Amino acid sequence: MASLRQWLYLILLALTWGSSFVLIKRGLYGPDGSELFTGLQVGAMRIVFAGLFLAPIALRNLKLLRNGKFWFFLIVGTCGNALPAFLFATAQTHIPSALAGMLNATVPLFSLLIAYFIFKVNVNKWQIIGLFIGLFAAIGLLISSGGTSGTPVKIGYAALVLVATLCYAISLNTIKQFLKVESAIAITSLALLMVIPAGIIILLSTDFIPRLSANEFALQGVGAVAILGIIGTALALILFNQLVKDTNTIFASSVTYLIPLVAIGWGLLDNEVISFSQVGFALIMLGGVILINRK
Repeated sequence: MASLRQWLYLILLALTWGSSFVLIKRGLYGPDGSELFTGLQVGAMRIVFAGLFLAPIALRNLKLLRNGKFWFFLIVGTCGNALPAFLFATAQTHIPSALAGMLNATVPLFSLLIAYFIFKVNVNKWQIIGLFIGLFAAIGLLISSGGTSGTPVKIGYAALVLVATLCYAISLNTIKQFLKVESAIAITSLALLMVIPAGIIILLSTDFIPRLSANEFALQGVGAVAILGIIGTALALILFNQLVKDTNTIFASSVTYLIPLVAIGWGLLDNEVISFSQVGFALIMLGGVILINRK
């Protein structure tokens, strides 16, 4: 059974990552609805800010890349950081941020499938029931939301979020199976260091620099992504990786069940209409999390 400290970590992560979708939107569009940066540029800024913030720590831990662990850190950097950053930002150019947060709840299902079928991790019946209850609640939230903005959901872009959640599941299983002896901050900093070059190349090869002066809200957008990168990515990933190491991938990935609750909160702040059915599905989701962690 998870300790009180681990539950507090889970709630803090849910609050942080549940707010990240709003920050992505602030990086993509200005208050007047004008486009500030593309999805690729927002994703690139996110990993560059996060990676540079932790670069001093990563440089002190370069020795950990020896003995064949280089590839595991690369997997975590690519699947746990770079690809999701690009996929979520690109998806949110065509789907609401709250919807992206709701679809994020599929991470535990992918995590369970990978842990069970690839790594042969034992899973009990309560975890299976809890996972499917949580997934059912996430689907119910999606259906009852109508996209949360009254606009039709573009399935192709919504599918990008599912690809991102699969990447997250691959990353957290890699940490649990191959990097569990390393510190959480070392894993996070080295993984981010390995994808910084990709972010810099994307920013320099696009019209990122001209866009900085093309819109009066551009610097606000950069600021939002900086907060996203430093707090929502670098610091939150340290906390998340520590949670993976202290508990298990199923418990750690269940944070994605709580993220829609934060999305609902942001919706209320943005004067969105929240139905009773959405609140009901949110409560069901919490029930799934409790079952996942039952002995």
